[in-house]
Amino acid sequence: MAIPLTPIQARCDLVIPVHNALKSTRNCLESVRRYAPPWARVIVVNDRSDARTTAWLEEQSDVLVLHNAWNLGFVASANRGMLFSEAPYVCLLNSDTLLTEGALERMVARLDDDYSIGLCCPLSNNSMNLSVNIPPGENVFSFARRVTDTSPALYPDVVTVVGFCLLIRRDVIRTIGVFDTVFGLGYCEESDYHYRVRSAGWRAVVADDTFVYHKQGASFLDGNERMHRNLEIFRRRWQWTHGPALEEFDRRDAMGAFRDRESREWILPPAGEHEPFDVLFVLPMMGVFGGVADVLEVVNALILEGVRAGVVVLENVTPEINLEIFFRPIRLSASDLAAHLPKTRVLVATSYQTASVVAEAAAANPGTQTAYFVQDYEGWFGQDGPEIVGKTYELIPRITVISSWLKREIEARHGISSTVVPMSADPEVFYPRGNRAANGPIRIVAMLRPEERRGKHILLPALERLWKHAQEGGHAVEFQFFGVHGPEPGEAEFPYHHNWALSRDGVARLLSSAHVVVDPSLFQGFGLVGIEGMASGAACVLTRSGGAEEYAEDGVNALLVPPGDVDALAEALIRVVDDDGLRATLAERAIETARRFTWQAAARKYIAFLDALPPCER
Repeated sequence: MAIPLTPIQARCDLVIPVHNALKSTRNCLESVRRYAPPWARVIVVNDRSDARTTAWLEEQSDVLVLHNAWNLGFVASANRGMLFSEAPYVCLLNSDTLLTEGALERMVARLDDDYSIGLCCPLSNNSMNLSVNIPPGENVFSFARRVTDTSPALYPDVVTVVGFCLLIRRDVIRTIGVFDTVFGLGYCEESDYHYRVRSAGWRAVVADDTFVYHKQGASFLDGNERMHRNLEIFRRRWQWTHGPALEEFDRRDAMGAFRDRESREWILPPAGEHEPFDVLFVLPMMGVFGGVADVLEVVNALILEGVRAGVVVLENVTPEINLEIFFRPIRLSASDLAAHLPKTRVLVATSYQTASVVAEAAAANPGTQTAYFVQDYEGWFGQDGPEIVGKTYELIPRITVISSWLKREIEARHGISSTVVPMSADPEVFYPRGNRAANGPIRIVAMLRPEERRGKHILLPALERLWKHAQEGGHAVEFQFFGVHGPEPGEAEFPYHHNWALSRDGVARLLSSAHVVVDPSLFQGFGLVGIEGMASGAACVLTRSGGAEEYAEDGVNALLVPPGDVDALAEALIRVVDDDGLRATLAERAIETARRFTWQAAARKYIAFLDALPPCER
């Protein structure tokens, strides 16, 4: 996309309602830029998003943005875009989707050829009874290509269309209007519309040759309550016809030509050989803890950059995780990796436990290069010491590290050079949310972790001194903790509130409410809590040891203290609490710094690392 099209030039208007969810919205618009045809105009309806999201939308010069004066909800925002449009077709696209190559072209072409079709939606990973799972080893875009290449392109009638990506013929809107606003903020409005369109004589179909990714639920927090209310409205109107129609749809099983009814797996094999991977990361386990989540985020970002990236998980069971991923991992045991490794240019170890497995698998598969993704100095914790861990660096000496500190440690101790690829604060998730109190107690937030290297035994005494200082006439303070582990009985001799484990958005909201964020870790590869606090607009007090110095500069955008020093930590906390001007200055500069550390930047640096790898000698 370049300059927005005029109404006369556009064959189809893409209408994207947006309410916050900045990260999903950015990803969606990037996919639209890459894959929308030149005859599609993009109309974003900004439904009173927060200041950060609104400012970002206003920077998008190739998109037409309509700003709602107040929060109208999805239905009214979609209606505004549909009525603003004058194109022959309107495609409603949720902000938590990823458009794929040729998706809009194929759907519009089918409606051009068949006037009986009034509504059309694609297949997706999250589209009710029209869902199809992304197969292991595929990502959003590679699977979309596989669907297009192998689908019978039946475009069967469905019950009902799903509104995450809904192509609507202009004549339908002229005849029956837009969504019924009785459905409020959203849910069931497209099912109601489906039956209104069917009653007017048009068909409603699924584009079985088209796959579009859908996250679902990126913007709204009240989904269950609203769903129940709107389902009752829908049932009162359409149960007499919906039940029989759904039974007939299930009996006919037109989607059985390409999808298993029970598992929702795609049953048609690739048209040719599987696309080889550019890079495949090997994880010892799955989860959203520690370095695993960072690997998943890097793979997501690589996929969005057009890299064929994936993950192999060596554990037997891959649990459900509360993190959005744009791919489906491959599950292989360590003993099976060499024999069943998919074709890949680069195979990457992600912990010292995976290094020998990766080296053996690459040796058994000629043409496979190896690399090592190092996120901490593992010789200082876990079951094995620096000597054992150092041998894995020698086994795979093509290394990326997440901070300059880690690069220096490995080079000084083992004589092996590495490339720095910093991690991200995810500044489209962690940013000031407008929930930081202007008056009242100064809120200090910290994550509590039981490992000694995380410094809880340093943090709690320092906070107690701060509390006593405040009681003696300083600023009023309050303490908020989060994490799976809370203080032991008698460990914290001051008032506090422990939030326990929070979702990613919950952590972002808590950090955004903080005036001060403190991380007392004795060492760490990068220190995400510190940079997430900075991105959220808090003044941060961190330690000098480890990766925090990759982004934190003492007295400029944070305060840094020696690790393990209770007195220094307490003094820094008292200083930043007592000095309003210092706190404000640190917070302002912190936001500016943190916004430079994005997953997109990390992916691009990793791509440069991959491009610089020498050809495989085998």
